[in-house]
Amino acid sequence: MLKRPPPILQSPALGVGGSTGPIPLLFLLTNFDRGGAEKIVTRLASGLSREKYAVTVAALQGRSKAIAADLGRAAVPVHDLGMCAKWDLGVVVRLSRLLRRDRIWILFAFMFHPTLLARLVGWACRVPVRISSERIMSWENLGRRWMNRWTVPLGTHVVAVSDCVATYVRREYRVPADRLTTIPNGVDLAHFHPRTSLIRPRGFVIGCTARLHRKNNHAALLQAFTGIASQWPSAQLLLVGRGPEEERLRVLGDRLGISARVRFVGEHADVAPPLREMDLYAQSSVAEGMPNSILEAMATGLPVVATDVGGTSEVVVHGETGLLVPVGNPGALADAIGAFLANPVMAEAFGRAGRARAEACFGERQMLERVEALLDRLVQRELHLAFDPSRGWVQC
Repeated sequence: MLKRPPPILQSPALGVGGSTGPIPLLFLLTNFDRGGAEKIVTRLASGLSREKYAVTVAALQGRSKAIAADLGRAAVPVHDLGMCAKWDLGVVVRLSRLLRRDRIWILFAFMFHPTLLARLVGWACRVPVRISSERIMSWENLGRRWMNRWTVPLGTHVVAVSDCVATYVRREYRVPADRLTTIPNGVDLAHFHPRTSLIRPRGFVIGCTARLHRKNNHAALLQAFTGIASQWPSAQLLLVGRGPEEERLRVLGDRLGISARVRFVGEHADVAPPLREMDLYAQSSVAEGMPNSILEAMATGLPVVATDVGGTSEVVVHGETGLLVPVGNPGALADAIGAFLANPVMAEAFGRAGRARAEACFGERQMLERVEALLDRLVQRELHLAFDPSRGWVQC
């Protein structure tokens, strides 16, 4: 492992009484879109203790302003680093200036390009604590896996979003146990809540809120719905979100003859209302770390049908909160969905169990507490500071 340079501050700038104020923390993202990682950063940036941490969020390129507006309403400063192309080296200079100007002590990166930059630039700028959130590493190609392997030693800590991702990180990158922590995603249980009645008389609505990206393999869901549509004339498919696959999926719906029964409703700033229009949540991903969309569906009280991939089985309990099916098998997906259509009582029971599991294991408050506890430990280890509620951060 490369020897780390000394931190940006040789010793913390302690004020009167030997204490210091909130520690500057920067979350680094690719953009401000409404993806899964971006949602988690918004919750963390808004929810972490402001007595302990002064949070800022930066995106490599900020053309989308979706979550930037949410962060602004939460009084979290945001920065667009103006990256105009994949190999725009100017972003290195701009990130370096931001780290030095704001004297960042903790750099917390999400997604591939931000993670590489955070490790390289953060190490070069002597940021004391450099964390990467690893969410779905097995989806990366060989080149990206090699770059991850090479830069992992430049980080201070890795946060895995699920046990399956943690296992992958240990195996592929030989990250020791004291530098790896699993922290599952959390969902706002008050915001995502069940509707009064699960089944509506107008017909059964199957829905999905995952981004229209090839990783989420909506094509398999459309193929599965073809069989459902022929057996259940009142069934509908509701697809919430946008993405690069949208046009191809619309063409596929036309070819399969199901377009009249499939609604593409675009991106919603808040997916809670469309989730409450659904009777069942279905997702046919080919790779997952810890699916936010499924957590939100469970919190809404929906039974789930999903492909058994990545961390999905750590969220969905097969035969209790939902049904898991093999990847790339539209027939199995259709059979599982059909089982719920044929048995509304079972669907309602699975939905209640899913809500109970979300409350027990995947609340937003639980996620915030776990992240904050990790940050506190790293600050103590790397900066030799401990938090005193009456004084702030003090040397220990």
